[in-house]
Amino acid sequence: MAALTADVHIPHKGNPTKIAMPAVGADTFFAGAILYADATNGKLQAVPAAADTFVGICAKQVVAAAADVLVDVYVDGIWALAYGSAAEGDQTGVIALNIGTTQSDNEADMSVLAVAALESNDILIGKMLGMNQQDTTRAWVQIMPGWLWEDTEKAWT
Repeated sequence: MAALTADVHIPHKGNPTKIAMPAVGADTFFAGAILYADATNGKLQAVPAAADTFVGICAKQVVAAAADVLVDVYVDGIWALAYGSAAEGDQTGVIALNIGTTQSDNEADMSVLAVAALESNDILIGKMLGMNQQDTTRAWVQIMPGWLWEDTEKAWT
């Protein structure tokens, strides 16, 4: 897949928490984009780099002309992500972006991995809970902003 070029709707359950965060620089943040915190200054960016962390899902489109423009981000909740090839057997897997091969804000570029298969360059997005029975191309994922690779084993205990 590729980085988003338009807004996307991602179904979710409940009322996720929304906060405003500053952009790292000029960029377009599309609604439904997977967003990351820059490892240097913690500001939002749509395309991650090494050592960045997952922050949340963009609430609405914002065209930032410069740094520090505020972007609304959902930072928790359960979301029906259409990552890679969602399948029933993925339950308990980790939804992640392998920064070594893909730099993207598109949910379709995420993949599911077993805990043992994670690598230090994976940006962790959340835990797969189950398939969305209304749309079987999507799986329910508990997003976990700031979740670090080193803490993966702790998250399963």
